[in-house]
Amino acid sequence: MSSAVRKHSALAVSATALLALVVPLVASFPASAASVATWDKVAACESTNNWKAIDPTGSYFGGLQFSQQTWSGFGGLAYASRADRATKEQQIRIAEKVLAVQGERAWPNCGPAAHLGADHADPYPEGPSYPNPASLGSGTLVKSPNGASVKVLIEGAGIAVAASDVTPDHYDLGKIVLIEDAAFRALPDTPPAGTVIHDEAGGNSRYVVIDGAALKIGAADWTSGGYNIRRDLGVPTSWLQSAAQRTVGNGRVVMNQNEQDPARYVMVNGTALHISAAEWTANGYNQRALMGVPGEWLANAVARQLPNGSIVKDASGTDASVFVMAGGKAVSLTYADFTALGYDKRPLDPVPGTWLTEAKTKPAPADHTMLLSQDSNTVWEVLAGKKRAMTADEFGAGKRSFDDVVSVPTAFTTALPTTP
Repeated sequence: MSSAVRKHSALAVSATALLALVVPLVASFPASAASVATWDKVAACESTNNWKAIDPTGSYFGGLQFSQQTWSGFGGLAYASRADRATKEQQIRIAEKVLAVQGERAWPNCGPAAHLGADHADPYPEGPSYPNPASLGSGTLVKSPNGASVKVLIEGAGIAVAASDVTPDHYDLGKIVLIEDAAFRALPDTPPAGTVIHDEAGGNSRYVVIDGAALKIGAADWTSGGYNIRRDLGVPTSWLQSAAQRTVGNGRVVMNQNEQDPARYVMVNGTALHISAAEWTANGYNQRALMGVPGEWLANAVARQLPNGSIVKDASGTDASVFVMAGGKAVSLTYADFTALGYDKRPLDPVPGTWLTEAKTKPAPADHTMLLSQDSNTVWEVLAGKKRAMTADEFGAGKRSFDDVVSVPTAFTTALPTTP
């Protein structure tokens, strides 16, 4: 399988001479091209389609058996030090340059046998040019040419449009803009924090996006929080319904957007925990991004009880004690309790120390909290600081759920008095 690329190429000379020969040779041979399928035939002849091949003499490389001088002289070093170290596409792209200069007889036996000179197809035609999503405005519908999914651009994010959104949200699918597949997949799936949104289908409710959650803006907050001067963008109904159920991320530091309240809070499992002035700097909260949120939403988050079963510790790190939340009370756990009750498998959330002190000094969990300890299978309900043994028929469909029962140390339930 002797070939001009391997042995008889007029360009298989020194790099300096080769570069000098390129221009006159272009005039001697017409520009040409060949499909990948034809190049595969050449490679099958030259190297049995082994694109990593090295001939026995160590002089010719790759699927198309380039000499090192030809490879470097036609720009192959931009891809790899030798042809066999380049990809198949890269080798074909260099071969196209050789073909344009020398024609199919650069591969004297394999080129003509594969009818290389008769194939004028571009092996890697450039695809259509698609716009950069960053150049498209909010509200533009986009999709990839390789999929059926449609997204609407909202401040640089791509929000999925469900089939159920098209009619009520008045999306015109005839105005979809195609963007590159990679760009489509790379679009963030939530708008930037602080984006003001509403249901594209209509309605008076307005929301602000924080960590992918949609926080409802109360009427009093609309103007006092300055939301009325921000751009108000419509989003798909289905996405908004889901976002309104999400919680702001743990560790996010928030304040009332109207800036009239100096209080600062940290979000933990959907609850806003107050940060004292001393802890603001001591615990490093001042180093985090501070996000304004609607005052009405914040008041509800402050009043919300930290979910039962949350495992917490002092954020300062000065106290290694660990607690489980049960009805608003922080119940102390020994290391044995921590592992025996399976709490070592749950996230451990740091909370402000002053808030934790208040939670652990509460005399008892809130009424109707259900507790279970290791000493028995009895589930206890807390009522007015005492415990009441519950019966099996109190659980089931439409009744109480065992999912709401909090496991606590035996010593804790023992200390609670039992109702007569």
